[in-house]
Order: sequence, then C-alpha cells, then structure tokens
Amino acid sequence: MLVFFAVFLAPQISFADQETGSKEFYFERGETKTELSDNKKIIVSNEKKISKFTIQQNGRTLFDKELLDGNILSLKIITVDNQEYALVVYRQKGSDNALSFDVLTINGSKVNHQFNSDYYSRGKIMIDNNKIKLQYPEYEAEDSMTEPSRIIEQEFVVTSKGVEVGEKRTELAKLKPTSFMSLQGSNPDFSEVNDILTEEALKAEISPEILKAIASQESSWEQYWSVVPKRIKGCKKDSKKGTLAYDGTNAKLGYDCIGVGIMQISNHMYMDEGPAKEAYINRLKTDIRFNIQEGIKILKQKWNYSNSGLIPTVNDNDPMVIENWYFAIMAYNGLLPRNNPLERPYVAYQERVFERMKDYSLIDLTPFPTHTLKPYIRSDGILQFKNDNIKINGPVHLSSQSLAQGDTAYVTVNGLNMRKTPGGTTIGSLSKGTKVTVTGKYSGNNSRVNQYIWMPIKTSNGQTGWVASSYLDKNGYIKSYALEGVNRYDTAVSIGNHGWHWDRPNSVILGRGDLPIDSLTGSVLASNLNSPLLLTQKDMLTESTAKEIARLTPENIFILGGKKGAISAEVEYELNKRFGNNTNILRIDGESRYDTAYQIAKKVMETSGSKEIFITTGDETSSDPLAIAPYAGENNIPILLSRSKTLNENIKRFIRDYDIKKATIIGGTMPVSNKVENELASILGANNVERVKGATRFETNVDILHRYYKLGSTSKLFIAQGFNTTDALSAAPMASRNGSPILLTKTGSVPGEIKNLLTNHIHGKPNLYFLGGTGAISKNTRSEFKEMAK
Repeated sequence: MLVFFAVFLAPQISFADQETGSKEFYFERGETKTELSDNKKIIVSNEKKISKFTIQQNGRTLFDKELLDGNILSLKIITVDNQEYALVVYRQKGSDNALSFDVLTINGSKVNHQFNSDYYSRGKIMIDNNKIKLQYPEYEAEDSMTEPSRIIEQEFVVTSKGVEVGEKRTELAKLKPTSFMSLQGSNPDFSEVNDILTEEALKAEISPEILKAIASQESSWEQYWSVVPKRIKGCKKDSKKGTLAYDGTNAKLGYDCIGVGIMQISNHMYMDEGPAKEAYINRLKTDIRFNIQEGIKILKQKWNYSNSGLIPTVNDNDPMVIENWYFAIMAYNGLLPRNNPLERPYVAYQERVFERMKDYSLIDLTPFPTHTLKPYIRSDGILQFKNDNIKINGPVHLSSQSLAQGDTAYVTVNGLNMRKTPGGTTIGSLSKGTKVTVTGKYSGNNSRVNQYIWMPIKTSNGQTGWVASSYLDKNGYIKSYALEGVNRYDTAVSIGNHGWHWDRPNSVILGRGDLPIDSLTGSVLASNLNSPLLLTQKDMLTESTAKEIARLTPENIFILGGKKGAISAEVEYELNKRFGNNTNILRIDGESRYDTAYQIAKKVMETSGSKEIFITTGDETSSDPLAIAPYAGENNIPILLSRSKTLNENIKRFIRDYDIKKATIIGGTMPVSNKVENELASILGANNVERVKGATRFETNVDILHRYYKLGSTSKLFIAQGFNTTDALSAAPMASRNGSPILLTKTGSVPGEIKNLLTNHIHGKPNLYFLGGTGAISKNTRSEFKEMAK
C-alpha cells in the first residue's frame, strides 16, 4: 500500500503589522492578537487546515469566521460618514491563490457582516480609503493559468447605504516584448520536460499523466517566459501580501506575482523573511526539476485532504488509479466555487486537467460522474461536498506511462501502429487484445501537446518495436461501462453526463419517461442536433433532469409532445422559470403521437437532405424500432409513426413535401400491415419500399445490424434490455455519435440470436456500454457479453 505523508513548511513567528498613521493590519502564520479601540481585540489564527478570525470586546465575541484551507491576509479600518467599517481580506491556498474580502460595520459593541465578495482567481486588491479596486485574470477553457485571455478590473465603493459594485472593465491580456532582460533563463526542449515530469512522477509514485496535465494547465510546460508580459514587469515585492518583485529575469511569475515556475508554486508566502526564503524562491525560479518536485509535494498534500474529510474519496481510494485523483487535483488549484463541476462544467480546474489528459496523453478516461455530486458552499465561501465517496461505474485507468521493463500489458485498440523507433517509421500494426512485454526504457515526445511516451515492446510471436503508451493497459482490453441510475430518469442523466461531459451541446431534447414513443422519433432530432435526450415526468420536472440541464446550459430545450398527452404545461412553466432567461424553451407537438412524429421529422429536415424515411409502429410497447434509432440519427433519416392498418395522411404529405424516394418499414406485418406497405409501394414504387423484420424482437435487432452496420470493425456496442424501450432510446443519440449499434438482450441471459451475432460476426473486441442497472441487465448477463466480446 502506498502511503503519502504531508509535507509542510516549518511554523513561522506570527505578527501583526500596523502601518503608522493608519489602522491596517497584516497577519502571517500562527496566532496574532491585536488591540483596537473601545477594548476591542482582533484574534487571527492562520493554520494549516482551518484559519479563524475573531473580533472580541471585553472577552465577548462580536464576530467570528472560520476559513477552510485559506488564510486571513489583512484588515483595514476605514470611516465613511462617521460609520466605522472593517475590510477583511482572505486568500485561499492552492495554485489559484484566490482572493476574497468581507466588509463589516462596527457600531460600539456590535459588528455586523455587510458584504461578502466572490473569490477571485489570482486576484490583486488595492484599498484606497473607501474604494476597493480588484484586478484578476479571466480564462478561456484552453488557457493555461499563467496566460489568461483577459484581465478584469472592478471597483467596489463602501458607502453609508452599502457596498456599490462597479462595472467590470476588460482588457485583453496581450503579451508585449520587454526591452531589457538580465539573467535570462531558457526553457528546456519539450522532450526534456517530458522526461523530467515522467521521472519525477515515477519516483514519487504518482501517474505521470496527472503531473504532466497539471503542469500543462498551470504554465504550458514553461519555467520561463519567452516574452515577459507587461503586467509581470509591474510586479512589486510585498512580504505582507506574499507577492514577489519582477527581478529583471524571465522567470515565469503568475499574474498575481505569487506563483512561480512550471508548477506555479506559492509556498513561499508562508515562510519567514530571510536568506532561506530568498534561496527557496531563487531555486523555484532557476531549477525546473526542483519546482516540479515542490508541485508533487503539494499535490500529495491535497490527496491527504480526504483523510480529514476535506474532499471525498473515489472508488477504493487507490492512488495508482488516475480517476481517483479528481478531488486532489481540484484542491491543488483550490476548493473554490469556480471549481464546482455542476456550475462550471467546462472550466472547473480539475475538469480541464482531466480533459488535457484525455487530449494530450490520449487516455480514454471515464468521464467523472458529476451528476452524482452533492456540492454546497460553506459560510466562508469554500466548496465542499456532502458525498463521502464517489463510485465510477466504468473502467478506471492505471498509468500506462508507469510500465517498466518486464511488465506485460494489452493493446486496447485495433490497428495500433508499431514503429521502428520512437515516433519513427511504421513497421506493422497490432490488434486489440495483443499481449506485449515492455523490453526497455521509455522515450518522450518533443511536444507539450503529445504528452504520451513511447514504449519498446515485444509480442508473444517475437515482433519488436515502439508503441504509444496511451494504448497499453495492464488490466485488460475490453472496457465495460455501466450507464445507469436508480430509475429511467437518472439513467438518462447518466447517459447524458457521460456522452456530453466535455462537449457542451447547443440543445437538449426532453421526452416523457413513462411514455417514450415521442422519444423514439425525437432521438433522431437529438442526434441531428448532437444533443442528449433526457426524460421527465408528465406533470413535474424531474429534479435529476433539471440538475443535468443546469450543468449543460443549453441554448435550446425542445419538449417532445403535447401539454395534455405528453409533458404538461406545468413542466414547461418550471423550465421557463429555471432556465428561461438564458435558454429558449420550445415545444414540438401535434394532436397525436403520429402528428408529433411528423412535426419532429419536419424539424430534422431543416438541416437534413435525406430522401429516405423509416416507418414504424406507434405502439410504445414494441421494441422493433429500438435498434434503428442510432442509425437513423447518425444519417439524419426521420422516423415516422404509422397505425397498423392504414397509412397516415401526414406520412403521405411528408413524402410529397420532401420528395422522399425510399421508405423502410421496421417490424413485422402485425405492427405495420401489408396494407400499409402496399400503400407506400403505390406512392414510391415497389422497389423503393423495404421491410426489416424478424420472428422475434431479437431477430429484428440482428437484421437491422446486419443491414446497416459494418459489424466486423465495430468498436463499441450499446446493450439494452429488449423489453424496456426507455433506456435504449436515451442512449440512441450517444450511440449515434459513436457510429455504434444498440443490441437488445434479456435480463437474465443473452438471447441465442445475439449470441450468434457476437460469436460469428463481431470480431473487433468491442467495448461495452450497458444501459440501465442490474435490474435491467443482470451481472451474469453482463459477464456473458464480456466473454463473447473477447
């Protein structure tokens, strides 16, 4: 078992500094007691875990506040219109160095809280009498922390009527060349940086992929500026605030003039002034390996936060599993509201780091199940979670970059290129499931966006070469995902969160959970718009669905079906109430399910040039059309509903209005009769009407797959219970995105038709996505599928 020991700086002598002629106090580590007027006393205790700020009078507490994982920096007393105010400034620990402030009113023996600011990433604060001026960087999702897109300036004015919040002023954070630079450092090439990060991570027994992604997020793998920004040249040393001066070199300081180097280390803030501190700062600036080592120490400290309940654990809390570091990575930056993945899903620090691992180390990470989180904000503004532990219902990943000589692993993709030298000429390819042995030391890439490494390997038949580490796995090669929830609504949320975790959709499609027929036709629209399909109750907006819509922040929500027969006006009202300020709430409906399908098909045709349609039964109990939904969605082919005995007029109208040339009926002659088929033939011609059917729903499923998919190369299979249409329909847009089919199964066993398909026709060793819980597809059935997939 790997045990991490927290490493902290030695305690400092604490003091308060009162500037001559003003009532301004600064606080360092430990406990500080400072006398004010009227027998009032300030007591500040800046500690490792929880800091405390108290104002007392004659031993009675007038005000107190606890600050988790942060420090109280300063207090300034000002007077406005004979009213005394206290301005208290806080800074959070973590690479974000987030700053916030409180405004308190002091009236004799009463102290009241008047204003509480947000937290500002790497903020700078200037207080001039009753004016508070803030500057802080603003980031786009792709920005590193040292190179923001914009700088925001905002002013707050303390008045007798309260705190006036000024407008934000924005300046583009453009780099401007400096005219003079002494002691200029030079960044190592990215191959050397890759090697250093890998070596130090392996020595510290953490995943190199994690360390590389954090270094990328913090500084773009740079220890030095290639061009020193003007704002950095303006940095001034202030030991009370922890800021460093621009020293004429190109050492990479953060915007706040606190973070240093490739890992943006800010520990120096908590050291005593003197030669030891100066030597520490100088080494952070000039020694990239030392800077990385200090970043690792901090990251390990954050991992240990789970021991005291500051962050949840993930799965079994094994530090060798990459996904288990989710909250420790968050804490490296700070336990801040801005890192709440439900409110800021695309820019929360840990989500950006995980996305960098996915994109730069090419790891197929399981999206973190943020829909299961229960975040809340403490009274001190710190982000916490009611969850003690989070379970990931999918494959988790050990570091493939930690593979050493003699280790064995499996190839996880088909057609993996094997090269003569690292990144060199291709000399062959390996199929998924090939077992290989690592024969020597790795080699890195000379790129900060190709963060994987090259491994020398040997196969069982004696082939040798180099392969990318990303596609090797110690544990196996068939990945199995469980997209499930306690009910159909939560299952749809799980599918949406997984499928659209890092990609913000423009729209969300909303169907009724207990009457899924509209969702069948709506799944094509969801695929057409690259949107998830979520479910709600008829007369009440399902809370888990609302939570996921809030995370996705779509521009449009399309409600499927009418107010009386499908989703009520009350649900539409609730959607408008919650999301209407920023989202268009649109309803697609008709007098019946057949008319609704027609209206949905018209919406699909706004962007589709399809000359083909699928026609299926309007009976929601039929599973015949389930398997066609992903293909129809992928190819923007509308699905229209027919009654059993007669062809609907709106289908005839649709064929005429959109010049449809071909129609395919899904299902046998009981749900859609021969009479309907003959009517279609009379309109389109007999050669342009087809029927896909089987003696059972599973045979129909197999026929669809044979007809519309290249089964030999299928890399993913979505598996749904064949007697419950809802889970499969929610997954259809995700399957469509992946070009993958849906297979139907029984709960307790794999049907013979499906066994034959898997055994004789699907040879690509596909990954498996099980839709719904074990009540829908049992553990034994899942095991059967996994064995056949091999």
